[in-house]
Amino acid sequence: MRPGTRPCLVALIFLAALLCLGLSPTYADNGNGNGGPRLLSVELSIGGLPVTVRAGGVATVHPDAPFRVLGAKSDSWLDYGLAFRLAGFPELDLNHYHTLTKILGPRLYNTESLSLEVLKSGQKIGAVSLLVRLLPIDWLRRAAQARQLSEKISFTEKALALNPDDPLMVERLADLYAEDGRFGQAAELLSSHGRSQKDPRWLERLAELYQAAGQKEQAAAALSKLVALRSGDPVLMERLALLYEELGRWEEAATLLERLSSLQSGADKADTMARLAKAQESYGQGERALASLEQAVSLDSSRPALWQELARLRGGSGDKAGALKALERAAALSPKDRGLHLELSQAFQAAGNQAKAAREMKKVAALDPENPAPLLNLAKLYEQIGDRQALAGVYRRLDKLQPGDPDLAYNLAVLAMEDNKPALALKRLATVEKARPRDADVLEIKLRLLLSLKRWDQALATATKLLKLKPQDLNLWLPVLDQLSQAQPEKASELLKQVLAKNPGSGRLYKLKAAMALEDKQPQAAIEALTKAVELAPKDLELKFQLAGLLEAEDRDPEALKLYEAILDAAPAFPQAEERYLSVRTRQLRHSGQNPAKQ
Repeated sequence: MRPGTRPCLVALIFLAALLCLGLSPTYADNGNGNGGPRLLSVELSIGGLPVTVRAGGVATVHPDAPFRVLGAKSDSWLDYGLAFRLAGFPELDLNHYHTLTKILGPRLYNTESLSLEVLKSGQKIGAVSLLVRLLPIDWLRRAAQARQLSEKISFTEKALALNPDDPLMVERLADLYAEDGRFGQAAELLSSHGRSQKDPRWLERLAELYQAAGQKEQAAAALSKLVALRSGDPVLMERLALLYEELGRWEEAATLLERLSSLQSGADKADTMARLAKAQESYGQGERALASLEQAVSLDSSRPALWQELARLRGGSGDKAGALKALERAAALSPKDRGLHLELSQAFQAAGNQAKAAREMKKVAALDPENPAPLLNLAKLYEQIGDRQALAGVYRRLDKLQPGDPDLAYNLAVLAMEDNKPALALKRLATVEKARPRDADVLEIKLRLLLSLKRWDQALATATKLLKLKPQDLNLWLPVLDQLSQAQPEKASELLKQVLAKNPGSGRLYKLKAAMALEDKQPQAAIEALTKAVELAPKDLELKFQLAGLLEAEDRDPEALKLYEAILDAAPAFPQAEERYLSVRTRQLRHSGQNPAKQ
């Protein structure tokens, strides 16, 4: 007998003996519901090392580790005729080495495990799982090969999940988040690692990410730790100070700027001192702010912005002369700065120096030749100074600049009216009225101009329009009616009717109506108007006295006597009331034939 054949022969003899005795081998359930042997374990070689896996168990296999099946054990008394297959890959000979990388290819990263099945006589008797064990380096390699940023992030996240304390992977993933614009997520990731609290490079990166995410408070906190680690770094101090200023944390900003200024000189220090002044002023240190700004100007006296700010602080401290001087210096250093010259002109006006104010306003107008506003202001200044020649020149420039502009035309009309040029003012106002036909102010100026030019018909037509817009403005209508009544009584009477219709309860209008009736030699109409005025103002003794006088003049003594009696009852000392009462009473007695002395 050849070596190696004896065990098989013994097995066959043993099997024959069992059959002769009427016995048969027993098989456990194989898990598929069929009677048969059951798998106990599988022996594998993984990376050259033997590994035994119990049935239903799991063997962890790295994708690059070569593996093969060494054998298997079942609960059968004879493990003979066993075969092995990898689910989904039946063609693979598992007696030879393979790797999951070659088997799965790109599917490797989407596969959690494979089932290694054991068969006997073609029937499955059990299985074990081969768990795909990916290392961080595998996911990082996958991330490096990915083209899409989203994939790079996803693969790097998986690598970090396998080794969450790896600072290099934390940094790498934070960089990818930042590249994707997810700055807040990147900052949160970095801050979760303990290194971010002590590593200057990480703190600086963390501050940058917080700032990019708009989380300024967190950025300031990171930078403050970094400044504590690098106390003499002016660049870091500058960054942190800017953040404090943006956040309005002025006291902290001032402390930091003061430290920063001690490390600087020249123009840089001047800039820092100016910022320090703003910070000090913002948290209520006005005197210190002024001192800081004075120092800034002494370090760099060529910057108009510093002089302008100094002027503001000096003015706030009550040093008006010093403020004006600083503002003059700022304007001299920046001759083409329209805003500065305008501010200086206004400062001179406030100081009562109209001539210098006009000088600066003239510069403003020259720097902004298309803008009528400086010219209008200049015109007012020249008018205050009394320089009529210069004022005329400004008028001509304004007229050429915007002849059809209603706002400009209105201002020009007002200026012309104030300059006693009603015809020119009316001409200017025509443009305004065309653009704003229902503007009450425009119509009021037009009415006054027409009255001054004695254009009565036009004045009455304008008054009728204006009455619809200002029906109760008696401060307007009483002087208009008075002026019109002196020149055109008929037109004044016509207008008065319209005004009375809008103001039937005004005693002042009835008093005016009475005066106009007397001017027109219509005493009865005057009495009627004055009677109405007295009814509306029964306590007005002066009105009653006037009405009594009219009644006397028209021989209506009984009515006059009643009014005198009412006046004397209310005010016995009313001037001339008693004298007029006695005169009327005497006249009545004489007419009746009685002796006044006996009465």
